[in-house]
This record gives sequence, structure tokens and C-alpha cells, in this order.
Amino acid sequence: MLTETKRRGKEALLTFRMNDDHGNDFLRTRFLADPQEWRLGTVQYHGLGAMNFAYDEVRDYIFRLIEEAVRRYQCGGIDLDFNRFPNFFIDRTVEERVTKMNALVKRVRNMLDVVGNERGHRLVLSVRVPSNLGDKPPTPETAKALGCDVSAWARQGWIDFVAVSEFLYELGDLPIARWKKAIPGVPVCGGIECTRRGVPRNLSGDEYRQAATQLIEAKSDGVYLFNFFTSREAGAAAYEPPFEVLSKLGTD
Repeated sequence: MLTETKRRGKEALLTFRMNDDHGNDFLRTRFLADPQEWRLGTVQYHGLGAMNFAYDEVRDYIFRLIEEAVRRYQCGGIDLDFNRFPNFFIDRTVEERVTKMNALVKRVRNMLDVVGNERGHRLVLSVRVPSNLGDKPPTPETAKALGCDVSAWARQGWIDFVAVSEFLYELGDLPIARWKKAIPGVPVCGGIECTRRGVPRNLSGDEYRQAATQLIEAKSDGVYLFNFFTSREAGAAAYEPPFEVLSKLGTD
């Protein structure tokens, strides 16, 4: 995929889910499965729970996975997805959370600079900010409370663009203007989720266009799609995503 993307003259980033909690225990390494105290104890999808970023060992492990992916693949950079899943700490003060997460993001930025120098070009670092699981719109303040001080990352020059989105359901409530004010100079892309609450199907092409139009009218610098492909996962009822909209989103 990376090769084909480059052949077409496009930039391709890897996306790394910072704390996935789907409960796919058969995919877990011993590091993830053994130390009970390193997990949050969440029951999002009845798995063993997401990792507790309060521990140095956990943050170091996450960094090493990111570094391995960047060095293994000829990507244009990496997208850190803090919205899968937006939980990182059991307790700790906001200041403690922010300090630990800042150090991790800075470490990733420094690693990208090293690898970028080796390859002769800058590698992009983008982030998808954590949501509030649909309870309220994601803001710079709620992200910081979870440990993600995105404004500080922008001021330090660590990140190249930011994606703001809801969790799972398209709600049309993203505070784009609030984010742009908080991180001037860093592009803010509005996310479109693939489903609506209570609707047993993925968004149609028209619904994607409507959502994109709303984001562009809100001065979003771009559109970020999540789980666009999942209509293919419905077994006998599977159907193709509306690929025809991809060349049109944000242009009308």
C-alpha cells in the first residue's frame, strides 16, 4: 500500500492506536498479558483492559512499537491515535498525566527527526485527539485532562496536524473553531465517523458529503475518515463503502 501510494504521488502515514482495548487477547504479547498492574482494568470489549500509561515500562513499550513500525516501513510519518481508546491513567493529577504523555510525544518526535535525517526528509507526526466517548464534544481542555496537552505539543513544534473526532458515532458536534484557536499554526482536520447512533448501517455517500460540508463550513483544514471500510465486515450483508465520494469531500 505504501509503495502504491508513493507511486501515485501521495503521502502515506502509518496510524498507531495508542491504547487499543478491543480485547483481542490472542494478539497480545506476554508483556501485555502478564503484569496485571500495568493495565487499567477497563472492560470496553471484555478484554484484559487497556494499558496504564503511568508506568514507565508501558510508555517505553509503546514507544518501541512505534519506532519499530517507522523503521520497518518507508512511511511519510506516523499518526498517533489517542482516540483508540481515550483512557490512559487510573488516577494521577492532570499535571502528572501531562508530564508523562508530553515526554512520550517528544520522544516520538525526536525519533522521527533522527529517522527523517537518515532518509533525507522530514517525517510527519500527526495526532488524533482523545474524545469523551460521545458524552460531550472533545475539546483541548478535556484532552488535557486525559493527559494530552495538544496545545503544548503544538507550541513545541512536535506535531504537524491534528485530527478531532467523536468516538464511533457521527454526531456533527466538533468544536473546530475552539481547536484552531488553541493551536494556531497547526492544521486541524475534522473527523467523520462511519455510523450514526441507532442506525444499523454505515454512512451513505450523501451523509459523508453532508458531514464534510459542515466541517469545511466550520473552517476545518481537512477531513479525517475513520473506519470508512467497515461496511465490508458485515458477512453476507457486506457492501462496498462509497468510494466515489473520496475525490469530492471538502471540495464542494
